[in-house]
Amino acid sequence: MGMLRFGFVLSLFAGCVWAQPGMGPRRGGPGAQQQFEEGTAKVEGTVTHRRTGEPVGRAMVYLTKSDGSQGLSLMAGADGKFVFEKVARGVYRVTAERRGFLRGEYGTRRYGQRGGLITLTDGQELKGADVKLDPQSVIAGQILDENGEPMPRVQVMAWKRLPAAGRQGGPAGNDATDDRGEFRIAGLGPGKYFLQATAFGREVGLARNVRRADGGETDSYVSTYFPVTTEMASATPIELGVGQEFLGLSMQVKKARVFRVKGTIQGGETPGLRVMAVPRGRVRGFVGPGMNTSVSRDGRFELSGLAAGSYTVMAMRGGGPGGPGGTARAVVEVGSADVEGVQLVFGTALSVQGGVKVEGGGALESGNLRVYLVNDEVQFASPSARVNADGTFSIDGVMPDRYRLATIYMGRGYYVKSATMGGQDVKGKVLDFTSGAAGRIEVVLGNKPAAVSGTVSKAAQESLPGMVVLVAEGAEVEQMGSGPMPTNRWEVSVDQNGAFFMDNVPPGEYRVYAFEEFDANEMYDPEYLKKVEGASEKVKLGEGESKTLSLKQIPGGEGLL
Repeated sequence: MGMLRFGFVLSLFAGCVWAQPGMGPRRGGPGAQQQFEEGTAKVEGTVTHRRTGEPVGRAMVYLTKSDGSQGLSLMAGADGKFVFEKVARGVYRVTAERRGFLRGEYGTRRYGQRGGLITLTDGQELKGADVKLDPQSVIAGQILDENGEPMPRVQVMAWKRLPAAGRQGGPAGNDATDDRGEFRIAGLGPGKYFLQATAFGREVGLARNVRRADGGETDSYVSTYFPVTTEMASATPIELGVGQEFLGLSMQVKKARVFRVKGTIQGGETPGLRVMAVPRGRVRGFVGPGMNTSVSRDGRFELSGLAAGSYTVMAMRGGGPGGPGGTARAVVEVGSADVEGVQLVFGTALSVQGGVKVEGGGALESGNLRVYLVNDEVQFASPSARVNADGTFSIDGVMPDRYRLATIYMGRGYYVKSATMGGQDVKGKVLDFTSGAAGRIEVVLGNKPAAVSGTVSKAAQESLPGMVVLVAEGAEVEQMGSGPMPTNRWEVSVDQNGAFFMDNVPPGEYRVYAFEEFDANEMYDPEYLKKVEGASEKVKLGEGESKTLSLKQIPGGEGLL
């Protein structure tokens, strides 16, 4: 909660053990394995097919501590049964995976839900830690050119459609077409997907961005969304059910008139620089030929193959002998002709100074704490700096622009209490550096986070454990510790006994929800939460305060979109 966690690569060997680096000598098994705390508890369960109830044999099963610090894995038997022995007391998750199935977790009724927790005491023998797996869904088909001929080496990507307002989510899967123009994207869960095809590869490239010998216009294959459009907003999503295979899809990559954007870079040396064009309004996941190019020694660049539209043309560089680091960019409108004379100017980069301190003069354990200036238009151009042991930081190479302040890797026991610049409150607000001036930023970390614990009464005997979600009331509670993107929502799974515990919560006023079924995407949809607000409880948490709640579970499916 409140900080990013690193994932761990899971060994494919049965009975493997993993732990965080530096936890001591490894024990037994193939090769070297890290030390894992042993105990006297035991966990038993079965992996089954969610729809048929049949056992899923030889699935990999993982028993991991709820904080992700340690874990065990083994292969279930042919009958789907598994047993973890010599397990230390603690709170755990149980997950399983098998080829042809989606990853599953104990305590879920449908794919995509966060599972329940298992709390173990010394000597406890827990039975029934069953995991149900859903079969994977598949999208497969063929990509054709304008003449109906198969297109090889086309990158096909499936983008998950989020339920709220049809927003684009992250990439869910991809594949490249073979010599027959065929592709197959497996491992998909139920939901709606936008399918995008982008022509790459030598065979396709020979016919791309070539100006006709008769002086005609330049045509090119452009990124195309199913069924045949260049804009995701007008694309038709493909809806998949659990285990559904959407086969035989035929999609034609669109050919359109494309243009060139030429310009120069000013404000420093240019060796090694590259210029890219980012379609505005859909920064996430853009791909396409001609979207980036190198810069000549005299500072000239030329982008080719750009379809009509609005772009942010930009160049990025790190600090060094060629000048200070930073970003130079310009908004370019591509209409019905090539665009020339674009100037990317590396102006005078700013060095934003600041300090981080703990309220009350407490010792700051900076660790990997970083301070970010998040650029909402182009998030990967967000400068940052690590906080020094004395609490100071210096973010160099900051170009005059608008940013939001965020912290990352803050560590447990801390939360952002205040952030000011020039005496003005900037927590959760826009920092405007467009004038070329920046004041000193002062961040104060509170070291008395609150905690919430309690029990959840199930809606019915057969109900799942579910999860508890805290939603802050008012932007003033907005936390800046979950990465570059702020959040004002926290969640924790409920264990098999109906108990939950959530610490490291910033003081403030919250609404608390106890869901039997909950999709993480829905947690960020205000309209969904408003539907079930009447079943929530309000709680006010002071500094260092711990409160115990008795919550009633919101039944699965209630208010679901």
